[in-house]
Amino acid sequence: MGTCNRLQIAVIGAGVAGCTVAFELSRRGFGVTLLDQSTPGHEGASGVPVALLNPYRGRSGRASSEDLASLATLWKLCSNLKQKGFNPGATKSGILRIAHNPRQAKNWQRLPAVYWLNPEEIPHPYNAPYGGFIVNDGGWIRPEKFLMALVNGATEYGIRTLFNHKVETISGRVGAFFIRTGQVSLRVDRVVLCTGAGKVPKLDTPQLQLIAGEIVGLSPTPELPLPIAGAVYGATLNEKTFIGGNHRQVGKYDPSVTESLRTSFGWFVPGLQEANVMSIWTGVRAKRPNNVPLLTELQPGLWFLGALAGRGFLASARLANELARYLHSAPSWQNGD
Repeated sequence: MGTCNRLQIAVIGAGVAGCTVAFELSRRGFGVTLLDQSTPGHEGASGVPVALLNPYRGRSGRASSEDLASLATLWKLCSNLKQKGFNPGATKSGILRIAHNPRQAKNWQRLPAVYWLNPEEIPHPYNAPYGGFIVNDGGWIRPEKFLMALVNGATEYGIRTLFNHKVETISGRVGAFFIRTGQVSLRVDRVVLCTGAGKVPKLDTPQLQLIAGEIVGLSPTPELPLPIAGAVYGATLNEKTFIGGNHRQVGKYDPSVTESLRTSFGWFVPGLQEANVMSIWTGVRAKRPNNVPLLTELQPGLWFLGALAGRGFLASARLANELARYLHSAPSWQNGD
């Protein structure tokens, strides 16, 4: 067993899922080791420049009960981090969704718990001939600040971090898992895999679809008072507007994607058409065919949290809470049996 007779848990992957799981487990008294082949947010989809927090997704604009619960849990976590003196980099600014056509506008006006705006009520610099709605509880987050707030918060609870340690093998069973990197070997009682689009060699994990996409940074641009969510999305940060929404096969980059995104988003904000391309970020997301995140026990003591697709920053806090509560309530959490 681990020190102080605490259940020892290794969390593999320091993206948003792994950092959130590590924080929630450590604050409940588990002995946690967080491993990553890089550093938090440096690689993988969690390194995105900005992430929107919007539960009203898809063409229908409807919010599932899970996504609404996820957003509430995330804001609670951000409040918790702030109270402890850590800046989560999150802003509850509201989110704007703009209708593409009269039919969509008519359907969206029937949605519960959203604030509908007629075309004349939507401010500059947006183009919204059919109107739109505001998600008052929505907002955006700066991933690098959020991840570091989680790691720093978990450090106060005694977390051990092994960054720049690539996991080469995981073997053993519940109560006695052995993890080997190129530098160290360790024994733990439980393992949580939060590897995103990556995999641990020779370990049987769920088969997921991998989708690549870009975030393009443009400047100078009109400042967006509200981030825009939808098939294409964007937000202003540090005098630069970041736009995204394309999906493509991994390894098949198309240089025309920049202009395609600019054109699509330019329908919402015409003032972006003349902006200069300042940066292009590329990432790979893992998803299931039904787009539902996956939290499951692959074998006794070996857990997997992933397939977050575009919900990583929205859903991780709720799922991490579910896992931490389950493990904490399990009869064996104090002894690892």
